[in-house]
Amino acid sequence: MGYLHYTVTAGENKEIRVTLSARANVRLLDTLNYYKYRAGRPYQSVSESSQDTRLRIKPPRKGEWHVIVDLKGQGDEVRAFVEVVDAPDKA
Repeated sequence: MGYLHYTVTAGENKEIRVTLSARANVRLLDTLNYYKYRAGRPYQSVSESSQDTRLRIKPPRKGEWHVIVDLKGQGDEVRAFVEVVDAPDKA
């Protein structure tokens, strides 16, 4: 496995925060698309980023989500911290 994998449960009222030690590719996948990704088949992600070391991702619906962090073309090593927090209120 050439990537970091985190499984979280979150919904519309939550925010997934990802903090990286270096730039990397970050993807948010549902379970079906995670299995496609893992098998090397075409998949669809809810969110993708390769530019930031701090991300805030809001899942579109409640469920189990897979946060994938990989370095493909970005560098040699990365560490990641993933947490689910209450989404800030829109005032």
